[in-house]
Amino acid sequence: MPPDASTQPDRPTVFVSYSHRDEGWKDRLVQQLRVLEPEGVLEVWEDRRLAPGSDWFPEIEQAMRRAVAAVLLISADFLTSRFILGQEVPRLLERRKAEGLLVIPLIVRPCPWQRVSWLSPIQSRPQDGVPLSGGTDHQVEEVLSALAQEIQDLLAAAPRTAFSSSLPHLDIGRLPTSGPLFVGRETELARLDAAWEDPSVHVLTFVAFGGVGKSSLVGRWLDRMAADGWRGARRVLDWSFYSQGTEERVTSADRFLDSALRFFGDPDPKAGAPRDRGLRLAELVREEKTLLVLDGVEPLQHPPGPLGGRLKDPGLAAFLKSLAGSNPGLCVVTTRERIADLENFPKTAPQVDLETLSPEAGAELLRRLGVKGKDSELRTTSAELGNHALALTLFGNYLGRACGGDVR
Repeated sequence: MPPDASTQPDRPTVFVSYSHRDEGWKDRLVQQLRVLEPEGVLEVWEDRRLAPGSDWFPEIEQAMRRAVAAVLLISADFLTSRFILGQEVPRLLERRKAEGLLVIPLIVRPCPWQRVSWLSPIQSRPQDGVPLSGGTDHQVEEVLSALAQEIQDLLAAAPRTAFSSSLPHLDIGRLPTSGPLFVGRETELARLDAAWEDPSVHVLTFVAFGGVGKSSLVGRWLDRMAADGWRGARRVLDWSFYSQGTEERVTSADRFLDSALRFFGDPDPKAGAPRDRGLRLAELVREEKTLLVLDGVEPLQHPPGPLGGRLKDPGLAAFLKSLAGSNPGLCVVTTRERIADLENFPKTAPQVDLETLSPEAGAELLRRLGVKGKDSELRTTSAELGNHALALTLFGNYLGRACGGDVR
């Protein structure tokens, strides 16, 4: 007996985007796709599923986020629809680029679709480019039936993880809480954005003394990623190895490895030597596009000397070196010392020296803290404090309380 389609979990959703003037073509396509629904292999979503009076736009957005395939019914009405071109197409193309969403244009009526810049590079159906409206009923049914079977075959070949909810699994909240003031790091934020999109960058490390703003930088970037729906990440995990201002200093990565292995579904997180666990965790991370943030690893590094910068913990060392070799996502690391274990991976695991703020950014930070004075005075004050973010914050707060904010 075929599986009950209504009870199948995580079935891949096929989203149908069309102009209502092409509703007849949409109905014929949906009829073919729904032949496969009782088999539990897919679920069809089109906007006639919206309940009367429902808040329709959020439901359409959710359907686009859940979809693992989208069929676009191409006609002149489709290509001139402000809603389709302004809302549906950009979201679907973004997911196609970031996550590999299967997007299939289906030419239903004649139109100059070959001259549309975003559409022409995508393989359309029918493959001969002849619109469905030019065929007989039998020919149309043959094309739509073949398309339904093609989609089923493509979905069967895709990783099972592609059928899960588009919302990633999250295990976050361990990074130090940064204040509301954040200035002067647009270049570094752009570098993080570029690293996330660049498949050749596997690990990105920021190196700086304490108080320069490493944790605030990655924390602010995580906020931006969250606001953008995590940009295709399937899992997100953060971890802090050192809490600045407290006495707690870790001496091994055991707690991190235990927690991370459990988060990624390892059946026995404590099994094996540290190095084996680190390698096992790297293999699990590589199964999906994952965002990792490891903040403050310096307690696990050797101090300056013959072994300066090397990781003391063999599990963490094996994990990072393995990710540097191969990682479909990104691991962001912050530390006070360059990680010697990653020096042999300059292209896939670059280490960036995080500079102090510019005098201009330092002056802006002071002004936001309520410090009063001429721009030149604020810039001079920032320079005298080494343009150091934490020193400026402490100094600005002090001036506000003791001197009414007067920089003089």
